[in-house]
Amino acid sequence: MNALREKLKKQKVIIGMVHLLPLPGSPRYNGDLDAVYDAAIKDLKALEKGGAGAVIIENFGDVPYAAENELINKIAFATMVARLRNQTSLPVGINYQFNDVETEWAVAYSCDVDFIRCEVFAENRIGPNGLFIAAGPRLMRLKAHYNKDVMILADANVKHTFALAEQPLDFTIESLIEGGADGVIVTGITTGVNPSVEDVQFVKKHAKDLPVFLGSGINEKNVNEYLPYISGAIVGSSLKKDHIVENPVDMKNVKRFMSKIK
Repeated sequence: MNALREKLKKQKVIIGMVHLLPLPGSPRYNGDLDAVYDAAIKDLKALEKGGAGAVIIENFGDVPYAAENELINKIAFATMVARLRNQTSLPVGINYQFNDVETEWAVAYSCDVDFIRCEVFAENRIGPNGLFIAAGPRLMRLKAHYNKDVMILADANVKHTFALAEQPLDFTIESLIEGGADGVIVTGITTGVNPSVEDVQFVKKHAKDLPVFLGSGINEKNVNEYLPYISGAIVGSSLKKDHIVENPVDMKNVKRFMSKIK
C-alpha cells in the first residue's frame, strides 16, 4: 500500500522539502557527511512537528546539477534517504537532480520510499544543467523490470529549463498520462516563482484523474487561490527561516502555512 496515494484519497497533501547540504562528489561538499544528516534530520522533524503531510528529500546542495553524478554521490544520497526514511512515518519521496531516473528508481526501490519526482518525463528540454531527453520511456521500463508501488510525479514544463522544441501543454499532459505517470507537477520558471492560477486550472482540466501538484511559489498568502485545483503542493522556501530557500526549515512557518489549508 502506497502511503502517499492513500493520503491523497483523504486530504490535500503538503509535501515539505528536505534540502540536503552538498554531498560527496559535488563542488561544495565540505567533507562532513554527518553534518549533512544532522541538518536533514532537523528539517525532517520540523516538518513533522509543523504538520506537513509528506516530505521529499532532494540533493539540493549539489549545484550545479548534472545529468550524471559520481558513484560516491549516488551512494551518499541513498544512505541519507535510507537513514531519514527510518526516522519518520510520513510518506517520503525523493528527487535526485537532475532527471537521473535510473538512480532515483534504484534508491526508491531499495529504500522503500513512496514517490519520486521526474522533471523531464515526456518532453525534451534544455537549461543551465544541460540537455535532457524525455526519461519516461526509460523510467517505465525500469519500473516494469523492478516493480514496486512507487508513485511517479512528473513535471510539465519544469522550472529552470526551456523546451528544446515547443510542444503544447495539453499534449505534454496527455503524454504524461499515456506514459504512466501518477501525478502532474506544475511550476513557475524558477524556484520560489509561482505559475499563474490560470495555468494550474489548465493543467487540472487536462490531467483528468491524475492528481495535480503545485511545485513552486506557493505560500501562506496565495495557497487558497490554488487549493481548488490541486491535490497537493511541494513547498520549500515558504517553510524556511525568513522564507529563504537555503535556510533551515522553521517549524513556526510550517505550522502557519498548514493553518491555511482548508
